[in-house]
Amino acid sequence: MKRLLGLPVLFTLFALGSCFPTLEDDLNQVIERDDRLLKEYLQRNNLTPIETQLGYYYSKDSENPTGTQITNGDIVGAYYEIRTIDGQLIESYLDESKPARLYRHLEGGLIPRAINFASGLAKTGESFTLYIPSYLAYQDYSYQQLILPNSNLVVKVKYVAKFSETELRSYEDGLIRAYLETSELTGYERSEDGIFIKTLSEGAAEGAASDDGKVVRIQFKLTYVGSETAILESTAASPTDITVGTSSNLKFLNLTLKGIKKDSEYEIIVPSHLGFAQSPQVFPFVIRRDLFDKGFVTQVVRPYEPIYFKFKVMEIR
Repeated sequence: MKRLLGLPVLFTLFALGSCFPTLEDDLNQVIERDDRLLKEYLQRNNLTPIETQLGYYYSKDSENPTGTQITNGDIVGAYYEIRTIDGQLIESYLDESKPARLYRHLEGGLIPRAINFASGLAKTGESFTLYIPSYLAYQDYSYQQLILPNSNLVVKVKYVAKFSETELRSYEDGLIRAYLETSELTGYERSEDGIFIKTLSEGAAEGAASDDGKVVRIQFKLTYVGSETAILESTAASPTDITVGTSSNLKFLNLTLKGIKKDSEYEIIVPSHLGFAQSPQVFPFVIRRDLFDKGFVTQVVRPYEPIYFKFKVMEIR
């Protein structure tokens, strides 16, 4: 099947676009190569999945007539296993005792992109096998020995849930409460905005509290909930200055840095709608930092996931 894609559409296909040649002829050569290799793989293995106009193939392994159709803009929860057509495992995340991994079903919402594209064919509870050319996967990106350049993929995926923004907030609130309970963590109070706050120190009795327009200097550590590994952090020797109330701040910063005093110290757990919701998701998670360092994604923190933030106020001015 010839791909009916003009040059503007071709460029929108590539989430890692700066890895790729910029000429239409080069892009067409990539597509022709991957299409040929994928067809040869399917023929060798006597597989007859459905071919899509975008270039990936799919077979529906299990149907769920009572499931809800996934539509544009939904936040989707999925389990998956990603392999190359040579059988090399990139990641298996099929254990449904763990929380599903989330992304938004919009253009650019997920890497590899074909998993996202196929979402629109699915109802919740349905399982697919996807056969994906590299130009809809990781393209010529490589990561150690895990992902080799120009890898065509075979992906098993189960689309288990979809959420509206309101439903996601309720879901994350439940995840946070369950984490605190199972970890036997106490002292957290939930704010009206949905942030769970633990006060370690109320700070100096003297001096004015922070307010909009004030600069608050903090030392902080940001991790995923349940992890000790810092995603972002500052130290006493290299603190971070934040102007309270600035519209460019993450929402949770304006909410938690207002009305506090010097030397105060807090631990907070933040739902994603007040933190880092708007960003493409990346499977497997392990390559996100590398993609960020190379400029292929603009946000190092994963979307649609609560975060833990510990901070101490060093100065208010």
